[in-house]
Amino acid sequence: MATTQESPRPKSTLSPFTLVHAILLMLGSGGNLLLRVYFIHGGDRLWLSSLLQVAAWPLLLIPLSFSTKKFNLSLSVYSVFAFIGILWALDCYLYALASAYLPLSTSSLLISSQLAFTSVFAFLLVRQRFTPFSFNAVVLLTIGPVVLSLGEGSDRPEGESKGKYILGFLMAVAAAALIGFIFAFMEFSMRRGKVVQTYAAAMEMQLAIGISSTVFCLVGMVINNDFKVIPREAREFGLGKTKYYLVLIGDAVFWQLANIGLVGLISGASSLFVAIVTALQLPFLEILAVIFLHEKFSASKGISLALSIWGFVSYLYGEKKQSDKAKKAAQQELVTVA
Repeated sequence: MATTQESPRPKSTLSPFTLVHAILLMLGSGGNLLLRVYFIHGGDRLWLSSLLQVAAWPLLLIPLSFSTKKFNLSLSVYSVFAFIGILWALDCYLYALASAYLPLSTSSLLISSQLAFTSVFAFLLVRQRFTPFSFNAVVLLTIGPVVLSLGEGSDRPEGESKGKYILGFLMAVAAAALIGFIFAFMEFSMRRGKVVQTYAAAMEMQLAIGISSTVFCLVGMVINNDFKVIPREAREFGLGKTKYYLVLIGDAVFWQLANIGLVGLISGASSLFVAIVTALQLPFLEILAVIFLHEKFSASKGISLALSIWGFVSYLYGEKKQSDKAKKAAQQELVTVA
């Protein structure tokens, strides 16, 4: 596979490249919130809500137009990421189904179980190495959703059937498993294609994913007659017709920020790191859900949230120690050479 001609940057979880994309991923949390707002106030189109998670890829054309080097990737790399886009669209559908039946705080905690799946797939596909700290983080961030499941049903939305709640619960776990595979497979594909870490390359990979996933979701919408229903759904939306379209547009923009962040972090660091940062969204989503959606904050959610934060702090501490150790070794090598 062809590669970019620019010099590769060393992968580091503390580099400006990863920091920028981590911030974009965190800002993308607004997409989760607005998607739940859509369902709470009368929206029920699953393929439409799946499309919102991928359809804002044309925004990438703006920064790409300023890139000095176009087409940073080979055709084979574009093809692989187009295939990943189809998997991404399927995952969006599973997440939309979970969001339709579960409170935001619950679905978010369940989705965080993707860290366990990512860890397994990263080990199998890219031979991800684990330190005691990263292993501890994976364990803690995996236990969180398990604790939440023990209180299953206690936060079931009023009027929601137990069957739909359980279906949403299972779909959230399925979405976590699929996205865990996607993260690891993306890192594997980048390594095989020797994709150089640049902002333009990261956006072009997201562009390939966005186009193929959008087409896939559009086909689903056509089959499901979503386009015929949207005008009626807008008129009947609980917040009004204007806000209906504002919610859709805002949701698409926030999700695109998250998507750019995800691809950039996998390119700049690793699939395990992007899974860790995704788990960091939990505190923000929990707070947003309580403030804006007035969801209950049960004891099981509190324990699960505490375990998630503990796990993330453990991972960052381990990364800091590894970074300090590497710097010390480099300095000693320079002294020896001198």
